[in-house]
Amino acid sequence: MLYSAEWQDDVINAAPEERATVADLRLWLGQQNVCLHLSGTESIDHLTISLYALAEGLAHDWWTLFGGRDNDLSLIRYRSGYAVPDVRLTYDGATFEISARQRTYTNPDIRFWAGSSEIMTRPEAEARLSDFVEFVLERLKSQGVSRSSATLRWDRVKASRSDAEESAFCEAAGALHLDPYQIDAAAADAVERASELFEGEPLAEFLAGARPANCRAMIDWIKAVETRTPNKSLVAGLQDHAKAACAAAPDRAGEESWARGYRRARSVRRELDFDQTRRFGTLTALSRSVGATTQYDLAPSSHGIRLLRSNKGDGVHLHLRTHGRSAEAEASHLFTFARGIGDVVCFPSPQRAPVNELRSAYRQAAGRAFAAEFLAPVNEILSMREDGRDNVAIAEEFAVSTEVIERQIENAQRIESVCH
Repeated sequence: MLYSAEWQDDVINAAPEERATVADLRLWLGQQNVCLHLSGTESIDHLTISLYALAEGLAHDWWTLFGGRDNDLSLIRYRSGYAVPDVRLTYDGATFEISARQRTYTNPDIRFWAGSSEIMTRPEAEARLSDFVEFVLERLKSQGVSRSSATLRWDRVKASRSDAEESAFCEAAGALHLDPYQIDAAAADAVERASELFEGEPLAEFLAGARPANCRAMIDWIKAVETRTPNKSLVAGLQDHAKAACAAAPDRAGEESWARGYRRARSVRRELDFDQTRRFGTLTALSRSVGATTQYDLAPSSHGIRLLRSNKGDGVHLHLRTHGRSAEAEASHLFTFARGIGDVVCFPSPQRAPVNELRSAYRQAAGRAFAAEFLAPVNEILSMREDGRDNVAIAEEFAVSTEVIERQIENAQRIESVCH
């Protein structure tokens, strides 16, 4: 992500911050200038806008941007009467993506085309965005505007970023979509209590999958299920199998979540000596096949979490929340338990981690890909289709939803490409 801004002087505007920061802006994602737009019938390669609102918005939403999951922030959110491209900023816990989408304005008629996207690491994204904010604030300072709300906010963000403990708290509050500098006592207490159970990415995903209203209840649920009789949740030996599977399919730098999930699913199947024709059918069959006892049992219902993975001295515990008693719930139990296995195999080190409803968060996405390939290997699905079986029959055979089968077929080529 590169940008250029040519400052415009002697601009008429009532707000000193906006008056000082009007510029001709160009922004490139990959090789494409996403500020290129059609104004009426004329193609223009830059925007003449005030950059203050963009810098202020990024400074204000910094912790939500890097703490939240399953959400994207668009520059449109920060527009102050100006037409801006629909540039989306998304962080999944491992990779940061910036992409441009088509956007049309009327009166005047302006159109931005859908553009390319750019993937970068978190340190790269922080450096690029920090550079832009400070570039705008430096312009304000040079124009004699030094006490703007953006400046004050950015000073607080920088101070927090320099302190590891405070930074972790601010990011956790951001995961709850709360402003860490205006958080009430109850929400702050929930963040602190969650931080006692989780750390790093599991903390962010736990909080991002919660809401302030139910966070404390979820924490109480975790503490309650961990007091259950160990044989109701212990999956003996799974940790050792996971380590062997990881050694056979080691981490790859910059690997996408789905790629890790697919590769590790095949690796642990080989480690457990399950060929692709192996079906599980029920939660009981699956849990016992990976080391759970005959006393393994569902945990009470809760909202905001499907399963808790907890590593203890005696091994891995998978606390699976009951999803109900319907046939659909039975399939959901099977898939969620497989996601729990996937969390252990894809991320062997943390003490605790949640499995929840987040869609694009890195760990959750890896777990879904793992569960799909572990329960319903794509090569077996394709073989069954060649034999004339339809997706409904195949899904019934594997005891998964038809959506799982459809996604496996849709992703068949990418699965093979990362597993070889």
